[in-house]
Amino acid sequence: MQKDKIRLAIIGCGGMAQAHLNAYIHLKNLGINIFDFVAMCDVDLNCAQEFALKAAESQDGVQPSTYVDVNEMLDKESLNAADICGPHFLHHTLAILCFEAGLDVIVEKPLAVTIRAGHKMIRSAETHNRILATAEQVRRWVGPRTVEWLINKEKMIGQPRMFFRQGIGGPTDPENLLRDEPMVWRKDKLTSGGNGIIDGGVHYVDLLIYFFGEPDEIYARVENLNQFQFRAKDGDYVLQTVEDTALATITFKNGVVGQWVSTGAAPGHGMSYNSYHGNLGSVYSGGGYPEQPELQFWDGSRREKDDLQKAYMGSLSQEEKHRLFPHNITEGVALEVYDFLDAVQKRRRPELDGVDGLKAQAVCNAIYESGWCGESVKFDDVYNERISGYQDEINDKWKI
Repeated sequence: MQKDKIRLAIIGCGGMAQAHLNAYIHLKNLGINIFDFVAMCDVDLNCAQEFALKAAESQDGVQPSTYVDVNEMLDKESLNAADICGPHFLHHTLAILCFEAGLDVIVEKPLAVTIRAGHKMIRSAETHNRILATAEQVRRWVGPRTVEWLINKEKMIGQPRMFFRQGIGGPTDPENLLRDEPMVWRKDKLTSGGNGIIDGGVHYVDLLIYFFGEPDEIYARVENLNQFQFRAKDGDYVLQTVEDTALATITFKNGVVGQWVSTGAAPGHGMSYNSYHGNLGSVYSGGGYPEQPELQFWDGSRREKDDLQKAYMGSLSQEEKHRLFPHNITEGVALEVYDFLDAVQKRRRPELDGVDGLKAQAVCNAIYESGWCGESVKFDDVYNERISGYQDEINDKWKI
């Protein structure tokens, strides 16, 4: 392995980490040979070994070392960078260990299990002059990039006024509260920080900030209506301690206001869409994210997805194409890890750093805080930890 290449470790080799591994391998297959897989770390050694074997296929059979302990890996290996894909409650401790060892870090979303944990990560990165990147793939897709262009560059919908996101569905058997699948960390507030709002929902909030700027105020109702129970390790059933339903109104400092409904407790007719409205028209897309944007004007005239995305891509300068879609990559995870590697190599700020990641997370935490206290909350108060009632037991649990 060449010494001037980025020496990369993946920490956490399950779930979303598989998409990260595939993205790095895709870069190598494109001839982007600016890094080497050096180490894989997971509490389950088998998972780390599986990742190491797959990584070796992309680098002439040279197999990364495998570890179950991060401290041992950092002591034994000469590393430049780490990709952290562990459970939410470990993000801050793993990242800080890496910063202290001189590594740059990209962290899967949400940035941290609480706002306080996120601030600790940001301060540690600054103290050690390291890069902290937030893994955020959704805004990098062509669809969301097109929506931002329509709203802010072309101003196709006029002055933005409001947005709506509905994600409504329910269980296949709502009367069966005992679920056969095991209780996992995502269903436990102390290890996950929350359910869909802070997990997949943080992607959507990042888009809202991308489209509309700084958030202002949040009011929400948050419930665990299904009261599902999952199998614990001892075989007993335990109640999930995160939400299955949230209904939120979010206001931005530019006056845009919108409603976000996310529930897995509404059996019957489901729906999933998002729309963005101005005084001249709207952008609509089915699904959880605006991957298939359609434009409709006040008079009923329309422009379809293919036309819009072609026009957007055609509007980009060569510099913009190289920056936003380097090497003609359009897959989101590949773009996020390339951006991280390029930032490490050139010592520049990534498109989404720790502050960006924490701002998106803070809106999600504000939804929980509003649900917890029964009142509207200011974004700035949540981001700056002046309101933290929902998060207090998590901070206490992990001594954050």
